[in-house]
Amino acid sequence: MKKFLMMLVMSIFLTTSIFASGSNEEKVGNDTGVTTVKYAFWGNPDAIGVEQDIIDQFEATHPNIKIEPIVSGYNDYHSKLMTMIAGGMAPDVMRIDSYNFSDFMALGAIQSLDDYIESTNLDLDIYPVAAIREATIDGKVYALPWGTAPLYMLLNLNAFEKAGIELPSMDWTVDDFIKIVKEFKDSGADCYGYSSEMNITYLLSYIWANGGSLFTEDKNTFTLDQPEAYEAIQTIADLYQDGYLPKDTLSVDAETLTRWFTNGSLAMRPGSAGDLLSTQNVEGSKVEAWTMPGGMIKNTTVYKSNEICMSKDSKVKDATWEFMKYLRGNEGEKLYIAARRIPPMLLNDPELWPAYMDSEKYPKQIQYVTDQIARIYGHELPLRKGYAEIRDSLTPIIQKVLMGEISAKDAMQQNKSKFQAIIERNNK
Repeated sequence: MKKFLMMLVMSIFLTTSIFASGSNEEKVGNDTGVTTVKYAFWGNPDAIGVEQDIIDQFEATHPNIKIEPIVSGYNDYHSKLMTMIAGGMAPDVMRIDSYNFSDFMALGAIQSLDDYIESTNLDLDIYPVAAIREATIDGKVYALPWGTAPLYMLLNLNAFEKAGIELPSMDWTVDDFIKIVKEFKDSGADCYGYSSEMNITYLLSYIWANGGSLFTEDKNTFTLDQPEAYEAIQTIADLYQDGYLPKDTLSVDAETLTRWFTNGSLAMRPGSAGDLLSTQNVEGSKVEAWTMPGGMIKNTTVYKSNEICMSKDSKVKDATWEFMKYLRGNEGEKLYIAARRIPPMLLNDPELWPAYMDSEKYPKQIQYVTDQIARIYGHELPLRKGYAEIRDSLTPIIQKVLMGEISAKDAMQQNKSKFQAIIERNNK
């Protein structure tokens, strides 16, 4: 590990130098016959460790290919990657957050994988259908999915038992959700029914359940100004203003939600498999994964991927494809799972979930619930070029609605032109 951390420091130094004056020429040793593939990803020290394990095992079985890691923290990762691409220095393999995937597609920087998938008979059925849909543009597959997972509703079973409130069914509705949230407050329980980070990602489930959407089907028109959408946002705002959600909900982050959840002061919250993994270490914790409430449709649980892409400008595409298959195949997945880096997503290995999470502890139904979300309850985000900008620009507006400074209807109708302008600018 110390050796790799030293390599990481050198890699970051070299990456910075590349931004200034380097080149991205392929490094094929004429004497050694070794091909170098550059692999860009984000990560903290723990994440870097498992990536190096994957690289080491791949290189051991592919001695003619060397993987050169290019590592950055998440916050500035995508901007650095765009700088490298603009300078003609794109890494051969790039991990891209799906929030930003359309922006990189618009640069023309990503290679279609269809020919490689066909020539090597890669079975795409090992991946969730929603993950492949996210990676498919105009009928062509441009990425292999990484870290595909739902944004579950997490239920604190101890809080439900203490308050004497029944658990919902997996086919519950927003009306059921509101009833439960109010029951926790009205019953005098020392526990709030619900809280979450208040941005559009966490509100889309309620919007979809009410028949609304963020965009039209072609994603070219902003539609939060429609009644089905703004009424759903107002429903959550009303719960907050009426005291059914914690006051600090406006500024809450994932760490605070986890603390509230584990100390018994919160009954429900959206969260990831990683959030559930952390609860297994809390003595006496009884937390279960659940679907998000539905309404006009059942599939309201956000199901999101990240993408592993090949640079269109790579000079070593065959070697790059070999590494991509390994990284997103069973060999790479098993190492990720052993390190608890990402939750299982491959559908051809039933042993991945038991390796990731202790099945004798809560959440005991996560494998089943995840499968049901993949089959029935999952809903992809309406990702498009400029999505991240739209998401971030919506957050302060949503907070004003929550505080009661403006109604959801007025906020969305008054700002429609602003968001439509972002869409049109990004369509150019």
